[in-house]
Amino acid sequence: MQRLLTPAEASTLLAISPKHLRWLTDAGQLPWVNIGLDGRRPTRRYRQEDLLQFIERRSKNACRYIENTANQNTTTTSSFTVVDFQAPRARATSGRRNGS
Repeated sequence: MQRLLTPAEASTLLAISPKHLRWLTDAGQLPWVNIGLDGRRPTRRYRQEDLLQFIERRSKNACRYIENTANQNTTTTSSFTVVDFQAPRARATSGRRNGS
């Protein structure tokens, strides 16, 4: 039988904070063992094999940016135009007569 890990040890194994470990446990992502009083004051302990299974479930091989865009079938709808900011000024000054 394996030794049960404390929350501090479990969070160290997962390289997360104890607060994040508690959140994952409360969300049902990580199983835990109650070694405290029955229902009055739970004391959480974690099995190492459960933590390793959690790591395997969360492991990904593909880059998320490539994975999400690989199957998109949408067309590009953006367009652009070139704006000449000098054109209005050139039109205004071309109508003036040379005063010399």
